[in-house]
Amino acid sequence: MLPREAIEFILETVEPGTVVVEFGSGHGSEILAKHCELYSIEHDEAWLGIASSTYIHATIQQNVHSSESGESGWYDVDKVLQNWPPDPQCVVIDGPPGYIGRTGILSLLNLLEGVPIILVDDVDRPAELRLAERLAERLNYDLQTCDVEKPRDGGTQRRYAVLKRRG
Repeated sequence: MLPREAIEFILETVEPGTVVVEFGSGHGSEILAKHCELYSIEHDEAWLGIASSTYIHATIQQNVHSSESGESGWYDVDKVLQNWPPDPQCVVIDGPPGYIGRTGILSLLNLLEGVPIILVDDVDRPAELRLAERLAERLNYDLQTCDVEKPRDGGTQRRYAVLKRRG
């Protein structure tokens, strides 16, 4: 689940009723769906339909960016492209799980370049931080990391990143 601080950031920053796309759904989706027009890309059938979101079931497929990063794959890019909504104001990258990998999102740079805000969760983990940095560099976005009050199990500091279009 997205940390409380990340959800609050989205609620405070994104106008009510605007389009938000999330990669990976969870209990935070229920909150976001009450505020915005939420599209949830999800590979795990157990999470489909937990919120009043438009769900896109996209299985994990081989992906060139994932393979180059030593990851297992990423969401079915064709399925994501076929269901991409018009004019999202925020994209949340919180899936697939870290053990699968998230670098496949680099396949969608052309879609992401028009999105004002991109939120990447779990940047306290090296792979997610590298992903956030690569996205910021390739899209020419500003990047800010944000600490979360509640630590991870085991006591390590949890963080998410906010990428904003410059200008």
